[in-house]
Amino acid sequence: MTIEIQDKTDLEITSELLAEVPDTYQKNAGYFIWDFLMAIGKILAVFWANLQYLCNFFDITKLDYDDLVLFVYQRRGIVAKTETYATGKIKITSTGNVSIAKDDIFETSDGMQFKALETVTLTNSQTFNAQCLTAGAVGNVPVGTITVIPITKTNLVSITNVEAFEGGYDKESKESIIERYLDDLRNPITSGNVYHYLKWAKEVTGVGNAKIKPLWNGDNTVKVIICDSNNSTASQTLVDAVQEYIDPYELIEGVKVGWGCGNGQAPIGAYCTVASGTALTINVSAEIELMSGFTLADATANIEAKIEEYLKSTVFKDSYVSYAKIGAKILEADGVKDYDNLLVNNDNDNVAIVETSSSCEIAVKGTITITEAE
Repeated sequence: MTIEIQDKTDLEITSELLAEVPDTYQKNAGYFIWDFLMAIGKILAVFWANLQYLCNFFDITKLDYDDLVLFVYQRRGIVAKTETYATGKIKITSTGNVSIAKDDIFETSDGMQFKALETVTLTNSQTFNAQCLTAGAVGNVPVGTITVIPITKTNLVSITNVEAFEGGYDKESKESIIERYLDDLRNPITSGNVYHYLKWAKEVTGVGNAKIKPLWNGDNTVKVIICDSNNSTASQTLVDAVQEYIDPYELIEGVKVGWGCGNGQAPIGAYCTVASGTALTINVSAEIELMSGFTLADATANIEAKIEEYLKSTVFKDSYVSYAKIGAKILEADGVKDYDNLLVNNDNDNVAIVETSSSCEIAVKGTITITEAE
């Protein structure tokens, strides 16, 4: 039985109440009966709205974010993953010693700000640790993008990030929370079974999904292959965080001390290895016919976004990248009227996503080459 409470305003409720009053009474606006029932209608409208929201708990997809977070925590102990801040190193070019104070600000050319995490004195070509001021994936900037020095620093000539910043993740989406909640309900999670390892992996902030490979390297071995929350290959930092959570160890002279000892979530005797899925680069080229009012650059950017969206949907789900779906995504892109001569990885066929007993490929966007048809 489905309970559904329709929206009702105070006027609609008042009209229903007035309909139950005999016509021998004067029921027009301004008369006592109308004023009296309108007052009741206003109270009932608030009650009705609250009742309507309570009915949402029969379908958690209708809950707002905060109530959903509370709902899954109270019922299954599932903690929604919060946003994190990207971190990395910034290198200086200088003519002498440079003093960097903690919380000094540095920027990209488009105004994305980063702060120093330490107070240090540096010489030419040395680096310092920094963190993006904005939480989320937006802070994962590529190499060479942090170049602006908003404040004057003696002897400081220039700055840059010689490595991409990483570790910035958006807060967990409603869809992801609901998926984890339903997985917890539907899959029989018991001591150290496949579903348990999947649950543990997805509890770590930054993990989007995982593949579990039992007995991948003999008895009592488990491999957990992960992707990040952006459905891309996971950084080593994220891999290490999952390893630390499930089955931590300390590497001493090449020996994994504590591995398989039950110091994490995994039971004693289970030797868990965490790794990222391996990147399968997808390169696409095509000729397109532009719609009126669009430039080739605009259309190309839209095509790249559509292709990346499709590739993310294949991660740990599909066994190949579909040539036909790549074509469909090109047609979906704003500015594209038609396309021709489509090649995916220099071929006009599907691209296999290889999965073995110890590895799994993740399709990632490579070079997208779009030209305008003559």
